[in-house]
Amino acid sequence: MLLLTSTYRMTMLIAVAVCTLPAFSVAEGLPSQGEPGLTHPLAATIQYAEERQTFIKDHVRTYSCQLVKRERIGGKLQAYQYADVKVRCASEQSAVDPEPMSVLIKFLGPVRLKGRIVLFTDGEHDGLACVRMGGPGLFKNVELKVDPNSETARRESRYPITDIGFDRIMQRLIDLAKNDLRSDPDATNTNVSYFQNAKLKDRNCTHIQVVHPVQSDQFTFHKASLYVDDVLNVPVRLVVFDWPTSAGGKPRLVEEYNYMNLKLNVALDPDLFLKSQYFNGK
Repeated sequence: MLLLTSTYRMTMLIAVAVCTLPAFSVAEGLPSQGEPGLTHPLAATIQYAEERQTFIKDHVRTYSCQLVKRERIGGKLQAYQYADVKVRCASEQSAVDPEPMSVLIKFLGPVRLKGRIVLFTDGEHDGLACVRMGGPGLFKNVELKVDPNSETARRESRYPITDIGFDRIMQRLIDLAKNDLRSDPDATNTNVSYFQNAKLKDRNCTHIQVVHPVQSDQFTFHKASLYVDDVLNVPVRLVVFDWPTSAGGKPRLVEEYNYMNLKLNVALDPDLFLKSQYFNGK
């Protein structure tokens, strides 16, 4: 476990596999803030995010990665979690037999979660996620069905498993940016910085940083940093901070997500998302 932990804690060394995808059709880089309608610093960010979201919906069918995340839940910063994640995006290309969105998560750590399996397929199992508890205790093989939006699920994660897809992630960021733009139309409390050719290990990324310097109930965060892979056009790292609790203090980490060893459009076995593969109960 020590070897596993030391390896995964290298969260800044994001190893992203190159995949064959269609060339991105929009103009490279970020749109100029001087363009008509893009005078607010967040307007260019929203346009950038919407273009990537469209690309994801059109071209990303499956993906696999090792997710390294840390979240503040109920005011308490949780330990890092490490998991193998495989996702099949919803596909309606076939009207006869469309593929539903499916997610399989196998937890690698920390110890209390090691061995946990979470399986979700949209439209199956009454809309519930199938969970095998894992961990070192007597209940490691206990199987449950959990509502993704229930209080039980939210005690373990800030967002439901239904929002794990990259298009959903981008939509959440777009909604946040639009809310901030409406709350601060003159950008008196909004600073946006763009860093192109930012490096995460050997990958070139666009790093977008949004800062609200003065604490205000109008905003849900103090500082957010998003890294989007320039080739894959998907987010590979997101870090969000709250304001310091005291003057001169450090910002408080709210959430951090790293998508390591990311592979897009991988071939997934059709049986991968079958409940019978991992669970004994009906």
